[in-house]
Amino acid sequence: MRLLAALLLSALTGGPLYQVSPPATIIDLDSSVITGDPVQLTWSPTQGQFYLQTVEGTDPNVKLRHYLITLGSPKPETMKAEPDWATKYWAFKSTRNVPGRSDLLIEVREHRKTGQIPTQSLRDKAKGMDSGAIAVQGAADAANDFSNAAMVRSLVLKDEVIGEFVDAPLLPGLTFGWSPEDLHAVAYKDQHGKLAVFDYDSGDHQEVDETRDVLLPAWSLEENKIAFLERTGRKKYSLMQVDINRR
Repeated sequence: MRLLAALLLSALTGGPLYQVSPPATIIDLDSSVITGDPVQLTWSPTQGQFYLQTVEGTDPNVKLRHYLITLGSPKPETMKAEPDWATKYWAFKSTRNVPGRSDLLIEVREHRKTGQIPTQSLRDKAKGMDSGAIAVQGAADAANDFSNAAMVRSLVLKDEVIGEFVDAPLLPGLTFGWSPEDLHAVAYKDQHGKLAVFDYDSGDHQEVDETRDVLLPAWSLEENKIAFLERTGRKKYSLMQVDINRR
């Protein structure tokens, strides 16, 4: 009934499905307070706290670092390990299966992004019709273009792209986070780098203004808040929050 009422109201008003507050900064994070690249963000059962995990180095010398962020504190607190509540939250947030929907699954699509190197001009391509040497060179250029092309892996839910990785490891949860089950939605980084919300029942999606270069969107346990990181510079991030409610 709650979902149906929201959909009817949206259809009658013609407006967005969600009412979203302007983003608010919780804390700024840079190399003076955290080390490594952020790979996990989770809400704590304790109101006003978050767990942040970063990774430093590459295989076989990868090092994980753990931080507890408390609202109002000037800097994160270092932790020895990931707490159990963060592990449970992350398992829910990053799963490929849509919560409570056995018929829905995130699809992984792969393609190569060509055009990374110069190719033949239209004139040379036309000459290739009459010149075997030019034709062979054109074929070699095309093959080289493909072999040097970027590998793009996209996470797709009902034809909505909720994550894209270009020549990078696919990390579930880095670009999306599920809402509590009864809201039937996912928060994600859209192809413009903004925070967006997709209702996978109705198919409605809504971009959140004033957000950019979003990372690790995480929906709160209380249903009406989304936390996320914004990349603000090299090794610089801001932990942000928006309030979100169905209209």
